[in-house]
Amino acid sequence: MDGPRWVFIGDTHGDTSWMRTVLRSAARAGVRSLVHVGDDAFDWPGRNRSKHADRTQRLLAENGQTLHFSGGNHDNWKTLLELKTEPDGLATWRPNIRVFPRGGRAVVEGLTIGAIGGAYSVDADRRTLGTSWWDTEEPTREDAQRLVDGGPVDVLVTHDVPLDVPMVGDFKLPPATVDRANVTRQLLQDVVDQLQPGHVFCGHWHQRKTHELVHPNGSVTTVEVLANEYNRRTNAVLVSRGEQGLMVEPLDLSGN
Repeated sequence: MDGPRWVFIGDTHGDTSWMRTVLRSAARAGVRSLVHVGDDAFDWPGRNRSKHADRTQRLLAENGQTLHFSGGNHDNWKTLLELKTEPDGLATWRPNIRVFPRGGRAVVEGLTIGAIGGAYSVDADRRTLGTSWWDTEEPTREDAQRLVDGGPVDVLVTHDVPLDVPMVGDFKLPPATVDRANVTRQLLQDVVDQLQPGHVFCGHWHQRKTHELVHPNGSVTTVEVLANEYNRRTNAVLVSRGEQGLMVEPLDLSGN
């Protein structure tokens, strides 16, 4: 195996058992660096608040791995926004759990990754502010501009999907809700149009899809939408460098 490999993970919603499966499957593939696109119930309030992070930390340490996390909409944005960014561009939540600031970037084993996490919760009216929903969940124009101003990236990590990627959800939403959610999707599309990264990894829709966005100058951004937990062939992908750029293939998620 030549060169580093990375694993990108879709939504996992705080399921420690499933995270164990993902981390051990990545370890079998020789992967030390993992990137999560958000919705792992990060610092979720309740009596089990710290257990998932602590158990994930133990698993990462056992495998010699580091998880790089970018927030979704079902993560605690109060905590995420209060974390202190360190000189390498990441914050530390646990020794082996590093966090991308929204609109930030870092180099992970030679791969320059930009991140602009968050999304609109279409079920916010059924959630409780500060307990299961945070009003800072969506990225801002300032976040986007900070990322763009930093210059090119190899990979962009978002939670929602850029607007020009056609998506069909599992249930019908009111037009006003769709329009509200598309504010974030348009913002992400604007970032993609300006940075033109080779790849975007995202989740949020709980389905697997690959779509190519062709820019006016002929360059192509491949958008990889990842499915959620318990999808053994589509929740995570294995990424490596090839002669033509990054190669993306399914990670077989098996065992526990």
